[in-house]
Amino acid sequence: MTLQLRAIALYSHSDERREVMFDLGCLNIVTGGPQTGKSSLLRIVDYCWGRSDFVVSGGGVIRDTVAWFSILLDRDGEGIFIARPNAGPAGRSSDEIYFLRGVAALPGSSKEFHKNVTADGLRDHLSILLGISENVYEPDRRATQRPALEASASQAIFFCLQAQYEIADPRLLFHRQGEDGITAAVRDTLPYFVGAMGDDHYINQKRYADARARLRDREREFKDAQALSSKASVTAETLLGEAKRVGLVPPDVFADTPVQLREILAAAAAPRERAYAKMDDPAADLTDLEERRQRLREELQNIREEICDLKRLEREASDYMAEAHEQQARLSAIGLVSSQGDHPDRCPLCESHLATPVPSVTDITRSLAGLERQLNSVHRDNPRLQTRIAELETTRTDIEGRLRVVQSDIAARISDNERLRIEQDQFTEQARIAGRIGYYLENVRTVTSDDGLKLEVARLRAQVAALEKKLDLDLLEERLSAALDFVGRDLTDLARSLALEHGNNLLRLDRRRLTVVAETIKGPLMLPNIGSGANWVGYHVAAHLALHKLFRARHRPVPAFLMLDQPSQAYYPPDRDVGEVDIHDEDQIAVTRLYRLLLDYCTTTESPMQIIVVDHVELLQDWFRGAMRQRWRDGIKLVPISWLSQEVDEE
Repeated sequence: MTLQLRAIALYSHSDERREVMFDLGCLNIVTGGPQTGKSSLLRIVDYCWGRSDFVVSGGGVIRDTVAWFSILLDRDGEGIFIARPNAGPAGRSSDEIYFLRGVAALPGSSKEFHKNVTADGLRDHLSILLGISENVYEPDRRATQRPALEASASQAIFFCLQAQYEIADPRLLFHRQGEDGITAAVRDTLPYFVGAMGDDHYINQKRYADARARLRDREREFKDAQALSSKASVTAETLLGEAKRVGLVPPDVFADTPVQLREILAAAAAPRERAYAKMDDPAADLTDLEERRQRLREELQNIREEICDLKRLEREASDYMAEAHEQQARLSAIGLVSSQGDHPDRCPLCESHLATPVPSVTDITRSLAGLERQLNSVHRDNPRLQTRIAELETTRTDIEGRLRVVQSDIAARISDNERLRIEQDQFTEQARIAGRIGYYLENVRTVTSDDGLKLEVARLRAQVAALEKKLDLDLLEERLSAALDFVGRDLTDLARSLALEHGNNLLRLDRRRLTVVAETIKGPLMLPNIGSGANWVGYHVAAHLALHKLFRARHRPVPAFLMLDQPSQAYYPPDRDVGEVDIHDEDQIAVTRLYRLLLDYCTTTESPMQIIVVDHVELLQDWFRGAMRQRWRDGIKLVPISWLSQEVDEE
């Protein structure tokens, strides 16, 4: 497939269109005086191709008068239209991009233009149109730590543009090479664009990564399997010991061979029924027993308190009786005194007068009678107290017996629960060990004579080796060197045709330095050291033509056009309008030789090649005039004068 440029078009703020049309597959020349907008054509193509920064200049005229920039590409007959709005005086790049496929001609109006794609989307569209396949270039990690880079339309355009300040620069060979990161981008994507990196390189990289991952897994499995085949692995032996410890395997079982070891582990990992211990009394519950114990303790405490109260009452009654008997004995002496002549102020014994009256005999006798009645009552109640205390003692003995039984039941239940907990912990540990054994058996296989694992590892190793050979960076460099050898051969022929200095020596394109090198008898000579401005322009042109010849011969995904901005500047200053030039001196002969080479190149390449040149020189030969598409003189410029008047009117 071939991608070339049909036209460049500008749209004014009043929606007028100014187009520059080009023929496909041949030389196209736009000639004119200085400050006519010739150099802006290349910048417009660069901008519409998706460049992030706004580079269209034009002394402010273009910025002030143009609303939209656009290009119309041709892909094997299909028109592809790309338009971007003018950034205006601020010069900020706009992310608004209008992209349309299947266009027959330039749109007559810009009113329908709108953002329908992002810059990344445009790059992807252009990459697809060019036929760029999935690719990733991995730099040699032994020499650099640059990240991998995918070749795309963004890098392809570097081989198609030579601005006025680039075409005669002895230090920079490619478009934008002096900007940060561009040199590395050209260097890293060159292997893909020249065909040293095949279209299947990316797929092989993916296959290589997948094959390496599978090989690592199979080698690990094979290593474990080999260990299990030759000798029971440490892991398997450890698992067997663990199984014996938790009771999954009897302690007297041993494995003499790896197969036996596997069978023992498989039996240990097999599911089994867990028989938990059962209680003798299912209805018994530790909580109920504790509640019963609490009730019995409360009853026993109440009985003890009641017995204590009764015994205290008994002691008090006994003390009372002793005191009462003593009082009775004292009062009984009253019988010695006659009750007649009861005078409280006289002594009942000696009949003497008393200063303080004493109780009468009658009162004392009455008190003694009351005391006797109380003693009789105490004598009657004492047997009943003894009987009650005896009953309570019997009840206490019974409760204490029942409490001992409950205590024994609680201790037994606690023992049963501890045994059950230990049993459950053992079952849990058995399940854990069985799970580990099962996982081990699932991921480790024993290698036998008929196992395919060894063959699979061998097959994957062969596949990885084959892919490594395809992806070998050294081999890639060899293929790149071979491709650049073809470029160097054509570069040498073109330099001789242009009669460049050192053109008779072997010339080559240095991929690392991105420059032209002449192999002289005294050693390599790089472009900055070769001749003057005429040689630098000539080698720029020759190097790009040699590369494009390889691109076309190998059907590489690079646009089939080359834009050159003022290649005659080494002979005629770009700010001087030389106008029509006839052949009568060496400079004019050199310029004619250059343009004739460009004309012949387009017609002799295997695939159609389009070369677009903007210059201020104008040769008189018919073939030159036949290649002229625009002649900007006598007031004719890229921006029509009428647009300038519109700008004045608007102001």
